[in-house]
Amino acid sequence: MKGCASSCRFWYNVRAMRKLESEKIAETLKGELEAGRWKAGERLPSVAELRERFGVGEWAVRHALQNLRDDGCISLKQGIGAVAADIVSRVWKGRIALVLTNTSGSYFYQVLAIRLAYGFTKAGWDFTTIYVARSGGGDFDMTQLRRCVSNGLDFAILVTEETKVAEVCDAVDIPYIVLNGYTRNFPNARAVVKEDFSKCFSDLVCVFRARGVKRVLEIDVERAIDRSFRIILNQAGISVQRVFCRLEGEEVHSLDEVRRGGYAGICDFFSDEIHRRHLPDAIIFDDDYLASGGINALLELGFTIPGDIKIVTYSNSGNVPVVGVPFARIENNPASYADAVSKYVLKLLAGGHPAPPRIRWHFIPGKSL
Repeated sequence: MKGCASSCRFWYNVRAMRKLESEKIAETLKGELEAGRWKAGERLPSVAELRERFGVGEWAVRHALQNLRDDGCISLKQGIGAVAADIVSRVWKGRIALVLTNTSGSYFYQVLAIRLAYGFTKAGWDFTTIYVARSGGGDFDMTQLRRCVSNGLDFAILVTEETKVAEVCDAVDIPYIVLNGYTRNFPNARAVVKEDFSKCFSDLVCVFRARGVKRVLEIDVERAIDRSFRIILNQAGISVQRVFCRLEGEEVHSLDEVRRGGYAGICDFFSDEIHRRHLPDAIIFDDDYLASGGINALLELGFTIPGDIKIVTYSNSGNVPVVGVPFARIENNPASYADAVSKYVLKLLAGGHPAPPRIRWHFIPGKSL
């Protein structure tokens, strides 16, 4: 059964990767069709030619062509292939921005941005992603956001540490929603989209109790821990010590830099002899790339997993870095998250009054716990 489950997850991940590839191909070809690269009735390159151009497999190309056919951009004719349809150039409806603060190169937000861009541009909206970094004095630099606002912005999606960004949007009367934030009386906030960890945390606490876990170390990159999680752990008699990993360079980091940050964070923590003598029962990594670097550091330091330390990491569907340890995961699906958000926002922009989506996380046990 374990082998079967592992195989299923493998093929699910492969399908998810191919799906993203096909969407990128469809988006590129649709833009070229709308720009007039192929006139109505002209034949597009063959599947083999598109495979060579994009460096992907046949399935991804055929799925992209099916998406274009469904959008009315092409027709698929037996023995001929893809033929350009008579389409009208896209009329943009307006501009939407995803505003990210202090995301540290997270895989989750990278996938979220790509998927949101696909959903909104497919619906005819101009979409942009804005990274708000901290200035030398430690405050957020709003220059890029203000420039975007001055160039015209119809709606914004704010992610974490949203107060300063909300103030900029409120000052010019731009509506927005907040992802994974806290309920505040922001004048132009249409909703706060919450992530539901309740069942996930409850399942994790049950496993902690069964394994005798009393002390937990959390490895983070200066993002706010979910306070409800800490309360739940404390109520269960489990203490939490939080350690921040320092990432060098710019505010937005590559995934390799996040991995190196996890490695350095573990090495720094266990350089203290007190910590080596009094090991935490379990370590929770706030990011799966932090976990990738941190687990490698633990193994190099001579610790065994799960013999000495049990491992849990916040993770994302389709992204389980190979580190040789099948760790337990608190898992979310960024593609499904983005689809739910874009569908909700599009209904808002159409004048509807939909209920905000609630994003549920899941606890998935692993041999490390």
